[in-house]
Amino acid sequence: MGAVSPFFLPLGRWLSDRFRRAMLALVAAPALLAGCTLHSGSNTYYRPVEDMIPTSKVVDFRLAPCETLWTLDDSDAMTNSLYWLRAMDCADRMSDTQARYQAQQIKPTSWDTVFKQSILISGTDPDLQQRRVLLTHVNQYRALMPGAIRPLVQLWRERQTLQVTLGDEKGRNARQQEVAESKLELMAQQQTALEASLADTQRKLKNLTDIERQLSSRKQMQSDLPDSDGATTSPVKPEETYQPPAREKNTP
Repeated sequence: MGAVSPFFLPLGRWLSDRFRRAMLALVAAPALLAGCTLHSGSNTYYRPVEDMIPTSKVVDFRLAPCETLWTLDDSDAMTNSLYWLRAMDCADRMSDTQARYQAQQIKPTSWDTVFKQSILISGTDPDLQQRRVLLTHVNQYRALMPGAIRPLVQLWRERQTLQVTLGDEKGRNARQQEVAESKLELMAQQQTALEASLADTQRKLKNLTDIERQLSSRKQMQSDLPDSDGATTSPVKPEETYQPPAREKNTP
């Protein structure tokens, strides 16, 4: 082989230095990574990604079957607003008979069981007194309810309160209508009595008018008749009626 050109000697040294630095970087990389791992233990910014993901998962009860919903009583479900929203939706879909039967299966011994039973009964269109009782029971357990569901409970209470207010207003209007109808009926009876009295008075007036007309006609007839005593008799003088006595015949 021929001698190496002096031009390639600096280039060879430069490549050799670059290769040597690259090898040193590869050798030092594990040590640097180890140092970063040790440093991440004391600095939360370098915490691994899996440690930042929460271990607890929020269960979506929007597709939960209504048949098994009422038997759940674990803390995760009871503190989940989606559970109670689904419970209200299921109660609205149930018939009155089913809702009452399911409510009877629940023993109201805690805030969650009282709320479940109240949700079921409120969907059966109870009367105003029953709604007031439901509100009273739920209010008694409000202090024990977790803060996560209190806004939802407040919305349910406002809905029941509106139902009670609406029922009171309907009852008040019904009573006022009954009073108005009673007054109208009384006025109708009074009008009938007045019309009957007016008809009786008009009949009496007509009878009096007829009687007066008859009396007036009789008087008119009597005034039109001639005086019969003055027309048939005339005064007779005494001399016209005197007759001399008859003479007696002489007997022989």
